[in-house]
Order: sequence, then C-alpha cells, then structure tokens
Amino acid sequence: MKKVLFLQVSLCFLMIMGTCMVASGSDVTIRYGGQYYPGEFVLQGTPEIWEKFGLNVQHMIFSSGTENNQALISGRCDINCGSDSKTVALFSVMEEKALIIGSIQKGDRYATVIRSDSEYTSWSDLKGKTVATRLGSGAEQVLRRYFSQYSSASWDEFKWVNLKVEDMIAALQGGQIEAFTVWEPTCAIAETQGAGRILRTYGDISPVPVLLHTTTEFASKHRPEIIQFLCAHLEKAQFIKEKPQKAAHKAAEAAKKKGYHVSEDAFSKVFERIDFSIDLNQEIIDAIENTAGFLHQKGKIDSIPSFRYDTSLLEEAKAVFEKGKK
Repeated sequence: MKKVLFLQVSLCFLMIMGTCMVASGSDVTIRYGGQYYPGEFVLQGTPEIWEKFGLNVQHMIFSSGTENNQALISGRCDINCGSDSKTVALFSVMEEKALIIGSIQKGDRYATVIRSDSEYTSWSDLKGKTVATRLGSGAEQVLRRYFSQYSSASWDEFKWVNLKVEDMIAALQGGQIEAFTVWEPTCAIAETQGAGRILRTYGDISPVPVLLHTTTEFASKHRPEIIQFLCAHLEKAQFIKEKPQKAAHKAAEAAKKKGYHVSEDAFSKVFERIDFSIDLNQEIIDAIENTAGFLHQKGKIDSIPSFRYDTSLLEEAKAVFEKGKK
C-alpha cells in the first residue's frame, strides 16, 4: 500500500490564523458539491449556519458521487463530499491534486431493506431472489465486503438489478425486487412509510465514512475560508446532536423544496442511527485505506493511489469553533 501523505503547518501559524478568523467574513464564494445525504439537507435548511461563519457558499446537491467527483475534477466546484469508495475513485484520477480535509458522517449509513411483511431474516433466505442496489456505488462496495467476509451466501447467488435510489421503494412495494441495499435516508423513508423494514445495517463491516475533498491549489489559496467552512460543518453536527428533532424539521423542509419527499420522522431515525461527528482521525484514515485495498483486491482499481490529508485544517477549525462557544 502506498504511503499516506500528510500536510502540516506550524503551531504558531495555527494560533495566529485561529485568532484572526473567528469573526471575519469573505468575498470568496465556495462552490460546494453535496450529495443526497441527511446532513446536507440540514445545511440546505439552515443557510444561517454559513452566514454565521462569514461564508458565501453555493451549495449544490448532486445525485451521485461520480457526478460530484467530476465537478471537482473539472473545476465546477471547490469542495465536494463522497463516500470512501468515491474518495478512492477521485484520487485514482487526480492523485497529486486532491486533498482530504475531513469526514462528515460514518457508521450505519447503509442498510438492506425488505418488505415490512416479509419473513426473510438473513441474506441466506434471499438466495436466488431478485435484489437491487446502485451498482458502482458505496452500497455495492459494502455488500461485496460483507459477502466476502461475513456471509454464508455469495454475490453470484442473487439476481442483481441496478436501480436508481429514487426507484427502490416503489420496486420493493411492487414486487419487482425482494430487497434493496442503499444509503440513508432511503432506508428510513421506507421504514416510516411502512413499505419496508431493515434486514441488516453494515457499520460492523466498515464505517464507510463520507469525506470532504478539495484541491491542493484551492487549499493553498483559501485556507481561512476552509477553516470557516469546517466550522460550519461542526455547527451542523452539534445542531443534529443537540436538537435532532429541530434538525429533522429543517432537513425535511429543505428536501421538500428540492422535490424530495423525506419526512421529519425519517430524518429523525437517520439522526439516531448515523454518527455525524466531524473527524479526520486514524479510524477514518484506516477505513479509506482498507476500502482501497479491498477494491484493488477485487480488481475494481488497477492500483492503490496515495491519499493526501491535511489534518491541521480540521484541528484549527475545532479550536476556532470551541473558542467561539466561550
């Protein structure tokens, strides 16, 4: 496995920048590529979080990690987010230019859903059945890891259908499939609608973190803005933890405006199930490397890229955020 690259700055510089950035504003517009993730809808519903930290943010929601990565690669966004498998894909394309600056969620992000009246109790019961996921996504990756490590069943013992996330619940209800595996909040939507129940989650297989990425060029030119950007995510995480029902209300309102039908109850379930803390620690780094190793072992990538992290950005943001609370 290739060596992980870290960017560090001096403690003196951190202290100086932390002092300067607490209340400053910025004329820079950060183009942020989000995805159909619960925390993103919280941010969409509370634009005052960006404003609190003096940020101008164009917050885009992409329907897939592939589209999101392309936006960063092509320069249409400055910061984006994606699951660990999409992080691997990003670095496989722009290894020397991409930079990881934090993670925004991890844990039981993926689940397999069956009909609420189904008698299935395990994947073994589904052998030979038609099941769905979004092929090429983190959901496929975590399923393949499950089958290779923990299951008495194997991938080839099922009839796989590649479905869009928005079509999965209807396909389950209509009987076209017997189960689907996807990321939240679709699983919680199926539960709250009475359309399905969870067969299993996959946090025990991998924390499958969602990472924040930028480019080394943007980071070198806009460090102060990135610090405040991370402070906004810390604020969002605190909001979800301390006021989950209010956060669910804001997220549901924002989703509705975007044309997504996600109830407050669904968001509440997600906020109980997933860890939304903002981290870039050894657990996160190990998870990315393990995913890369697995994808290489399975022939999904030709080689394991070198991953570049700047842990100092989040460290400084946490110091600024804590100072602002006092």
